[in-house]
Amino acid sequence: MKRIIAVLLLLGMLLACVPTPEQEFIVNKGDDTVAQKLSATSAPDSGSIAARQIFPDRWDEDPIAESEYLVVRAAADVRTKPDGLYPVYRTRSNAVTKDMVVNIAVKFLDKPTASSDSLMTKDDWAQALQQYLDRIAKSEEWIKAGKPNDWSDVEDIIPEPEEIEAQTNRYMERIKNAPDSLSEQAVNDYSGLEPNQRTAFQLASGEIVGIIYSSEYFTIAKGCKFVPVVYDVYQYRMDLQWKEGKYKSWMEPNLTREQAEAVCRSEAEKLGFSGFAIAGACEATLFDAKEASNQALTGGWCFELHRSFDGYPQFASYVYASQDLQYGSDDTFAVSKPIPPERLRMFVSENGLQMIRYSNPKDVAGLVNANVELMPFDEVKQRIANTMLMCFPYENYWKSNPDRNENSPRLEVEIYDIMLTTYSLHIKDNNTDYYEMPCWVVSFDCCDPLRGAADWEMHKADRELNLHDANT
Repeated sequence: MKRIIAVLLLLGMLLACVPTPEQEFIVNKGDDTVAQKLSATSAPDSGSIAARQIFPDRWDEDPIAESEYLVVRAAADVRTKPDGLYPVYRTRSNAVTKDMVVNIAVKFLDKPTASSDSLMTKDDWAQALQQYLDRIAKSEEWIKAGKPNDWSDVEDIIPEPEEIEAQTNRYMERIKNAPDSLSEQAVNDYSGLEPNQRTAFQLASGEIVGIIYSSEYFTIAKGCKFVPVVYDVYQYRMDLQWKEGKYKSWMEPNLTREQAEAVCRSEAEKLGFSGFAIAGACEATLFDAKEASNQALTGGWCFELHRSFDGYPQFASYVYASQDLQYGSDDTFAVSKPIPPERLRMFVSENGLQMIRYSNPKDVAGLVNANVELMPFDEVKQRIANTMLMCFPYENYWKSNPDRNENSPRLEVEIYDIMLTTYSLHIKDNNTDYYEMPCWVVSFDCCDPLRGAADWEMHKADRELNLHDANT
């Protein structure tokens, strides 16, 4: 995960009147309690002013929590629904199908004139194998040289000999089975698509497009015969700072954010994603990533869109913070493994929409509660403070800094953004259905005082690269 870290503080702090001990991180006790709260009658006249649940627009407090290793402060905007009403919906997992992908392709692209289902030849795979072995050799040489800082694009971790042998064998198998040259066949539709097989199509315009899908996702990318890679401005700046530019073909957008957003909205509507809202955007370069090289295709804007539930603020771009709640034998449940959220990514350049990627589709099965009662914000603040002290990985900072000792200053954490958005809660004894619950997402930066005030300035500058666009 990048600089933005999202902490999900779930049902135990959101549904009113659910007792939780101050230092307990089990988010709720008993599915019956959740079901009772969700099925309870909504506040009288849920559309009236009296039914609105009001939260502050800002939280400034220093400190909100302290420990031996950590001091936490809040200087945060608090983003909630303008109407103050918080519905809970039921959603159901869906699957990507061939018909779904073909339908999107027909709306998005010209008719194809030719296709190729073999995208790499024997020579391509041989080149990829050589690059893999060269990278390992370079890393070994770098380690023997004492890890000098003036080397770029070096991997710090070298695989074990068994893994190198296994990966080499996988490449050899691909070389054996790949064709000597690519073969194409004439087509006039996209019916030749097969799951888990990347297919390249030549369009009537002469442009190449790559399509791949599985039951969980599909990707369609213009100009991209191999694997589309979106390389965003944050990655680029970090790359320049730490690796001296691994991707030297960064391409600036030739259109404004507003122009790209208009295209994104129009294309989303045309392709059938009218129920989605833009969660965030950033400047980026679209690459066609072959095993042996990365070819920059175009610069533009990458938009992250999520399904909108009656105006809830949306997760910001590149925040992947959905968790599953696993039920234990005593009918308790707590944050466990990630649930891949339903996501729509669209890349727009001066030539229009260039790439669409949709993953983990869901259908809205119905409304469960039009305005579920939430916990007061004073209690929410206390839960946030407790969670920061309990869950922040300060040990990693101690171990990674050889200059740190017991007399070193504490790490400083600043909460800079809080949003009340939705979260997928798996319904007990149901493998496909979820509650889309109200959930607070807390974004914060960490600063090591040993690095000086410049560390904070870097964080604040980086925040501009991942704008929160909750109400767009």
